[in-house]
Parts: sequence; C-alpha cells; structure tokens
Amino acid sequence: MITRDALDLRNLPVWERASTVLEESPKLGTGASLEFLTEVDPRALIARIEQLHPGEFTFEPRHLGGNEWRVRLTRSHYDPQASTLAAAFRRSPIFSALDENARAQFIEATSEHHTRKGQVVTAENSPCTSLGVLIEGAMAVFVGAGSRERLLYHVAPFDTFGETEFFDGGLTVGRTVVLSKSARYATIPFDVLRDIAVRNPSFMMTLAAASSQNNRTLASELAAQVSQPIIARVASALLPYAAPERGLHPALPPLATMTQAQIAAAAGTVKEVAARAIAELERVQALRRERGHIRFLDRSKLLSTIDQAS
Repeated sequence: MITRDALDLRNLPVWERASTVLEESPKLGTGASLEFLTEVDPRALIARIEQLHPGEFTFEPRHLGGNEWRVRLTRSHYDPQASTLAAAFRRSPIFSALDENARAQFIEATSEHHTRKGQVVTAENSPCTSLGVLIEGAMAVFVGAGSRERLLYHVAPFDTFGETEFFDGGLTVGRTVVLSKSARYATIPFDVLRDIAVRNPSFMMTLAAASSQNNRTLASELAAQVSQPIIARVASALLPYAAPERGLHPALPPLATMTQAQIAAAAGTVKEVAARAIAELERVQALRRERGHIRFLDRSKLLSTIDQAS
C-alpha cells in the first residue's frame, strides 16, 4: 500500500507531523498532489493545514483499515470570481474530478441552506430524495435517543451525506445534526445525481467509495466499543479535535460547542460514564476544561492514554 511518493508520518513524533506536511505542500503546483500516511484519524492535521492555508488544498482521507490512513492532498485551482458554491464543489474530493460542465449542472440543480447548532437536517428513518454536501461548519449523523444515542460518523466541510440512501433507496440511516454554531450545506436531487452519474462512471465510483468509508468507520467504531475500555474510547472520540502540536493547545472546532452527551455518543457510552472519563483525562493533563467545556487538548497524552488502556 505504501508508495515511494507517500510521506510516512507514522514513525515521527506527533508534534512534527504537521510541520513535515506543511514543508512539502507549498511546493505543489496547481492540480499536483502528495500523499501521506498516518495511523490515526487525520482530521486534526487536515484542520491545521486548512487554518494556515485556507482554500488552497483539497483533502481526500481514506481509512484503509486497522491503524492505517492515507490522505491525498491536492493544490486547488483558485478562482476569485467563483461563487462560494462553485468553490466548494471544486474542493470536494467527490466533485472535483468532474469537468466544469458537469459541475455546472450540479450547481444549477442545487439548493443552498443555512442552519444553526442543534438543527436536525435530516430525520432518522425518513424518506431521502437528495444528496447533501456540507459547505461550511460541522455535522454528525446520530441514531437512537437519550442514553441510547450513538454518533455514527462526522460530516466535515466538502463531505457528502445521503450516499447510502442514494444507492439503496431506503430510509435515512440516522439523523444529521449540526454541531457547529452555524452551518451551510447544499442538496442535490437524486434524479439529477443519477443522470450525471450514469454519464460519469468514475464519479459513481467515487461516491460509492465515500459510502464505503462511512461503513468502514462504523465497523471500526463498533470494534472499538467491544474491545476498548471507556477511557480509551473517550480519548479516541476527542482525538480528532486535538491540535497536532506538542502540549496543551486549544481544541479544534466544533468540540467547544459539543455537549457532553454528544461526546458520550461518539464514544459509545452514556453521559455519566463519559463525564468520569473526562475528569480522569483532565487529571492526567490530557485536557483542560473552562466553564464546563473542553477547551484544551494534549494530543500526545490522549494517544498515550489510548495505547496504555488498549
């Protein structure tokens, strides 16, 4: 699976990984890519690159199984005259490979929506007739309610939601909830999606791969809930929001706006149990809270906690 072109970050100290990628990425020309390998969810590293170079790159993370992630980073074509929607479609790993005409067809049929924290974008077990594309903010897909609520997977900017329903024609697998203070997303009717996908088989394969990644995430989370102790599961749920630098650093969005119940749902447990694990993580200085919310995380100590508990 490893190629000579891939940067293997797995043997580097956690705090050196971001700087290693950031040293290489500015060397890329428009449309050029580099790949890097890591053993943990790369969302925090991607978020740091996006903070330092907003709008410059497209990211395509793939969980290959076990502790192996491969991320393709591509320098985007920047058009200052493009609409926000057009720019989002160009940066989406699913839509970026389409030609301009196909993307223009999607944009013409797309509806754009603005919403706020806590809003349910799609209800659980409801009919689904469109594919969602997150433009800005953060969402997650949940199932169940109360103490039985579970977070299935996150939706990050330029990710899609509704792929499973598109392929099997069934009801929604869960409810999609806004985690950030606000969010913008677009919806594309399934009939338009189907028409363009038939004429662009590679697009259909890319969309299927995104759906498969969600299934892989669910399988991985289920395995962790069976085999890992609570503190490791809570540390794993917090890890994507831990900055890649050394020591305690401000947690990445949208952790500061997430409730303790949502963190518990991500760890596959209940609020009271998650609260005890969070207190223990604070005791060992893997995190710090302010006014009841987790504001700072130490990535190295979270990883150490996971390793020691597993």
